[in-house]
Amino acid sequence: MLVWRGKGLLVPLAGFLGALLSGAVAGLGFPETIRNFVMWFVWGLTAAGINYLFCRWFISTKKKTYIDGETGQIVEVGDGSSLFFIKNRVWTYVYLGFFGLLAILQLI
Repeated sequence: MLVWRGKGLLVPLAGFLGALLSGAVAGLGFPETIRNFVMWFVWGLTAAGINYLFCRWFISTKKKTYIDGETGQIVEVGDGSSLFFIKNRVWTYVYLGFFGLLAILQLI
């Protein structure tokens, strides 16, 4: 697929679940000065954590070995799950960096 490959749709699912928890935490009655900071921080931390767990549970790190019938070469193939050509495991750090930056910008 052009947008996702393999189990790449787990990445937006992790972001959505992070948004749900973030909205619940933001509604707890924090002071106006830090509400947005807490919202972005919780969203990023939760989305990154859920994405990390999804990668541990559903994305295999083992490589499968195949033998090419024509050439006889041994080919190793790993799980290529990705979203927008970025591997699922990398999205954990993207979530942390992006939402961490948004949280810091709320304090300025």
